[in-house]
Amino acid sequence: MSADTPIMITSDLDPDLDVTELMQSLIARMQDPSRFFECYYWSQEPGVVECIRAFIALPAEARVLLEVFLAAAVARDTISASIDAAGALKLYSPEAKIVLSSLAGLGFSSASPRALS
Repeated sequence: MSADTPIMITSDLDPDLDVTELMQSLIARMQDPSRFFECYYWSQEPGVVECIRAFIALPAEARVLLEVFLAAAVARDTISASIDAAGALKLYSPEAKIVLSSLAGLGFSSASPRALS
């Protein structure tokens, strides 16, 4: 398999597929092969793959806000989560509060979502 050959993976593995060759090709195509091993390592943690799938399936507005929250919340030990009486999940971080408040000041809210760039 050459580096220019597109790789297509289907849910039904071809019995003639050389998995070792496929893995070597995938790793060779990566700009930073260590990322492959990092992804493999994290995928072994219970619940991580399901969490990633759920995150990717979020509506764009929710995903962007969660990304902004997680990127801004650099002091991980100051993040808190709670559920209010209505069942809404509340996330809090002092750093994220500053960033998210500035977004709200720009008119970004759950009532009027728009793409962030």
